Amino acid sequence: MFVVRRMQRDIVTVSPAASLFEARELMRGHDIHQLPVTGENGKLVGILSNRDLREASLPVRLIHGATEKEADDLLKNTPVEKVMTRKVVTATVDDTLEDAIVLLHDFRVNSLPVVDGEGRVAGIFSRTDALKAFIDVLGVGEISSRLEVVVPDQPGGLARIMTIIKSFHVNVTSVLTTGAPEEGKRAIFFRVATQNVVPLKQAISEAGFRILDPSSFRL
Repeated sequence: MFVVRRMQRDIVTVSPAASLFEARELMRGHDIHQLPVTGENGKLVGILSNRDLREASLPVRLIHGATEKEADDLLKNTPVEKVMTRKVVTATVDDTLEDAIVLLHDFRVNSLPVVDGEGRVAGIFSRTDALKAFIDVLGVGEISSRLEVVVPDQPGGLARIMTIIKSFHVNVTSVLTTGAPEEGKRAIFFRVATQNVVPLKQAISEAGFRILDPSSFRL
């Protein structure tokens, strides 16, 4: 799955020459917390966040007796380019969903401008977009059940489980795999299109595989 399929395309941007007051009104009007700053031909040159706005107006707000108008005047007389972040963490239109999620996690940002090969802003990918994509991948919301099976970490384990599930004429809507607590094992997460998983669990267990449930992790 690629970022370009999940990013928000209807984006709001601001010019580096615009005032912070204009930027704040854009954020308020569109209920967003940051704005990509674009220059000539829509190329990304920075990003402006709510935090940047608060920090920019802080000197006035710290003055005893300062009014809201004085804070607004400061924002009106300060261009975006003066306080924007210039080193922006971005994703590209060719990145996978996994690439983008790693960037969100490692750089501790809430969203990523997505740029094309020319550096133009093509969209925004946020933590919320990542969560929605993950929910879709897991098949949550569909009529289904979840199975977690421990298999040897070697070729053939997944195929054997799939053969068992197929014998019950049950469709598999999603499959994920990760390391298991035991060395040399992997845990495979299946979401299957049935709510009657008891016969499936029994058949999988009889084939020599261990089914995990929450009690497996209780101390």
